[in-house]
Amino acid sequence: MSEAEVVRTVIARLVAQADETQTQLIHELARQAGYLWRCGNPACPDYNDRGRRYCQGCGWGRKGKPVGDVHPCMYTERRWTRLRRALLKHYAPDAPMPDAVVFDYWGGPGWRGAEVTEMYGGMTEAITDGFRDRARFEDIAAALDSLTKWSEPSYGEHIRVVLAP
Repeated sequence: MSEAEVVRTVIARLVAQADETQTQLIHELARQAGYLWRCGNPACPDYNDRGRRYCQGCGWGRKGKPVGDVHPCMYTERRWTRLRRALLKHYAPDAPMPDAVVFDYWGGPGWRGAEVTEMYGGMTEAITDGFRDRARFEDIAAALDSLTKWSEPSYGEHIRVVLAP
């Protein structure tokens, strides 16, 4: 069991036995110790594990701001718009529209090989095999390949495309 899993388990057990005041104290102490971070959205009371990038309650980022696009500055707006259009086209007909799509690059054939996660508010859902299949995701694959040709992604690089208005 990893340290994060142990911490999550301990906090969950403590909270399960606590009243509201004690729960707030447990969360605040865990935050001060660096195990949790508090969502900066004034309307969201959630505390999140330190490894979580987005709030599990509302989906806002760690810095307390609504999620926005994250992309390296070297990608031109034209290339970025092409990717957003391809993603909007993909989700428009019959799939539920996520708030954002996140690409995490851990090696492979450029951005098309990235791990892909859909964000729905505070919930995230991994897309198995991402958008690697060129035949199935032609527009998205072409847009991702265009980004890769412009600038190879670095290991651990992260991009996020917001789709919700």
